[in-house]
Amino acid sequence: MKANQAPYYAALVLLCPAACFGFTKLNSGTREAFEHYVILSEASLDQGLHSTTPLYVDTQAGLKERLRSGETIIERRTTLDNGRPIKIPDGKVHDWFGAMFIPGATLARVRSAMQDYDNYKTLYQPEVIESKLKKREGDEYDIFLRLYKKQIITVVFNSDYHVRYGMIDAQHMYIISRSTRIAEVRDPKRGYTEELPAGDDTGFLWNLNAYWRFEEADGGVYAECRAISLSRDVPFGLGWMIGSFVEKFPREALINTLRATRKAVLGQEPGAGASRIPNRRS
Repeated sequence: MKANQAPYYAALVLLCPAACFGFTKLNSGTREAFEHYVILSEASLDQGLHSTTPLYVDTQAGLKERLRSGETIIERRTTLDNGRPIKIPDGKVHDWFGAMFIPGATLARVRSAMQDYDNYKTLYQPEVIESKLKKREGDEYDIFLRLYKKQIITVVFNSDYHVRYGMIDAQHMYIISRSTRIAEVRDPKRGYTEELPAGDDTGFLWNLNAYWRFEEADGGVYAECRAISLSRDVPFGLGWMIGSFVEKFPREALINTLRATRKAVLGQEPGAGASRIPNRRS
């Protein structure tokens, strides 16, 4: 881009809704490649759940001390297939891991905060602007979240998730959240109910899964989250417009989620979340 064109393009970005960045369709090849990535990732995560060290922080010397000092760890992750990268045609996988320590917390308080779905719109604002528990069956939940992201442009998603809770033992809990539907709002300035067809939109977010691990120890709770999402690939020539959004969105979302979760848990009453999840592995 030439220097004298910069003001023109900057004005274009500010005035143009997300749809101006071009629609793209989630095709079967992209979807299948992402599902393959998720299957292999979940197999590795499940293996960890059944080990003597369910949390990643248990396997790294000195990491727990860093977390207890107040540090939050954010790292990129990659799942390989027989040692080789998994190609996602016309798409891009964003795989991020985060860990933190919540001093003074218990698993009961963590569970209570994480299951307060109707209040997510308050706990996780401004990234979540509407939330609702749609259905519950035992340890499984169906929830709705309206996601909001503003980074030069404003994008809003109406998204549904299936969430499952489990206890490994008295000190370890996990949560698996998988998106079942993500639809981009057509024009957030006009309202949030009119959607673009799911998978036929700007492609900023097509899938989002989150895998949480918790360990109660050392006077608090260690929390880990691995977030795996799928977006469009950045086409040649549009990197300056949408590349930053596509790349920054998943990482920033994870950082903000960890921070909001810590705050939500610390805001729980000590006796909250008394309902018990049965001990089981899955």
